Amino acid sequence: MASSPSSSAFASASSSEEATTSSNDGSAVESLKYSRRASLRSIVGRPDGGRELAGKRAVVGGWVKSSDAVKAKLAGAMSPPQPIPATETTGLTCTEVLLARVPLIRCIAKLIGGAAAAVDRASASISYNVATGTALVRINDGSCVADLQIVVDSSLCPLEQVTAVGACVLVQGKIELVEGRSQQHVVELRVDKMLHVGPVDIDNSPLSNVELPPPELTKDYYPHLAARTTAVASVARVRSEMVHAAHAFFQTNGFFHVNTPIITATTVAGRSKMFRVMRTTSKSDNRAITPEVVRASIKAKTKQIEALKRSESNKEALEAAEVDLQRANELATQLEQQGLNADLSDNFFQNPVYLSPNHTLHLETYACALSSVYTFSPVFLAENLEPHKHLAEMWTIDAELAFAELEDAISCAKDCLMWLLSTVSKNCSDELKFLSNGANNGIFSHIESAASSPWERITYSEAVNTLLQVKDKSFEAKVELGMPLSLEHMSYLVDDCYKKPVIIYEYPKELKPFYARLMEDATKVSAFDIVVPKVGIIACGTQKEERMDNLTARVDDLRLPRDQLDWYFNIRKHGTVKHSGFSIDIERLILLVTCFNDIRDIKPFQRTKGDAKC
Repeated sequence: MASSPSSSAFASASSSEEATTSSNDGSAVESLKYSRRASLRSIVGRPDGGRELAGKRAVVGGWVKSSDAVKAKLAGAMSPPQPIPATETTGLTCTEVLLARVPLIRCIAKLIGGAAAAVDRASASISYNVATGTALVRINDGSCVADLQIVVDSSLCPLEQVTAVGACVLVQGKIELVEGRSQQHVVELRVDKMLHVGPVDIDNSPLSNVELPPPELTKDYYPHLAARTTAVASVARVRSEMVHAAHAFFQTNGFFHVNTPIITATTVAGRSKMFRVMRTTSKSDNRAITPEVVRASIKAKTKQIEALKRSESNKEALEAAEVDLQRANELATQLEQQGLNADLSDNFFQNPVYLSPNHTLHLETYACALSSVYTFSPVFLAENLEPHKHLAEMWTIDAELAFAELEDAISCAKDCLMWLLSTVSKNCSDELKFLSNGANNGIFSHIESAASSPWERITYSEAVNTLLQVKDKSFEAKVELGMPLSLEHMSYLVDDCYKKPVIIYEYPKELKPFYARLMEDATKVSAFDIVVPKVGIIACGTQKEERMDNLTARVDDLRLPRDQLDWYFNIRKHGTVKHSGFSIDIERLILLVTCFNDIRDIKPFQRTKGDAKC
């Protein structure tokens, strides 16, 4: 196989008159400022599909997409088909071999459409055996949903280099209209210079299996390659647009962006379980022994003992392994009994610290100095929740407003959500169409209804009473005043009862954190949740308790450690102010707009219980 074109070819092209993408005479597509190439979004991502760019030159790059886009044609329209050696049909089924060897059968199969995948594999096998020919290859650089078809002649490079699915190419050529040869492409790029080829190991590449669905790539096998799939790349662009829109909303409404800590020493932020942060040391250091290390050792020893028992061979090894297991269990018990009283003399922070489950407490300090603030940060939940609905690591948009009450926070949260939904619907229409598989003719009714229709507002008591009146459905979780509303309860309210987003407010104080402001009856607090169809809660918020006596009374009632909250109490001692805030769950909001059912499918590197591969 010939060597790939070197990077020096790209460097020389970019500095010569052949680097036409940088010219100013209008004969070339404008290149990216820092890449010296044109993005595919600026060509095939245009409303006209690139038709107006026909005749212009461009340098483009991207990764070769699915193998069904690989075809070839012989030099000379009347040239007879070349025979395929038996060694080249290895791995093909009998049907595919016939399709590869007999052009008439291949044509019939294409007409009836029932053997498309087989035709594609057979066609791919032909393309690799053409000594002199042309390959039609679809590439994508991740800037848009649409692929660009490039036409590569075998005189430029061996075709097997550029037809391998997953390979990266950087090419230069002329944009031409596709006339009568393809219904999927308006234009194609006829390559006249190969600037770079990033080869791929065809035999071991998971992307060569076009039947492998993106969720499997994401969750179970190759998370580091999942973004190469059109689905995951589309979700990434939706997320990017949503984050950009969030910053635009807050910046245009007088908010300041601040950064809050990811590591916290405060354990009373409304979560019963939190991730402990500890420094690791070398394996030779006994101080590196942690409960996690011991549990892993117990698991390994248990498997070793089971294997030794099955073999019934080395009794001495079995006895030694059983003794080791007993010692490991004793050590695990000792470590559990020590708990937080373990020796922290060598701990990096000298006191227990945790990954932050929310940012509202620290964000209040900025709000009481800058008035209106927001942050975009990750949070970490150590709860044993359903992995398809909840992530251990998730990102949230948190906002805090000084001189604001609950109604102000509700109004701001609602406006922000409607802004995000409208912006994504407008600017990511191609991505949403692809993710919805073209359903509803590209009309995103679930987004439009959420972004435009009046939202229902009910109190917690009204929500419970509505559920108690349901006679034609039984709920797994009990419906009772004072009890939390389950996901099933909320789904019924938004999906079946109101059929629109619902704002639930005025919760019993037992169901919300200690910092939620007590109402006049002292039994309810100023807090709210925004629930949307199919997903559940996507935003929640509270008016904070600014009255020192009420705040300390709540802390004492809940038996929370006061020493961890001295800094928080000081906000009330030094110029107290009424303030309110809310948090928006980015992952669930993306789940709403993309119509996915499993929250793990929207993140290649998702973190759930028992799953953190890389």
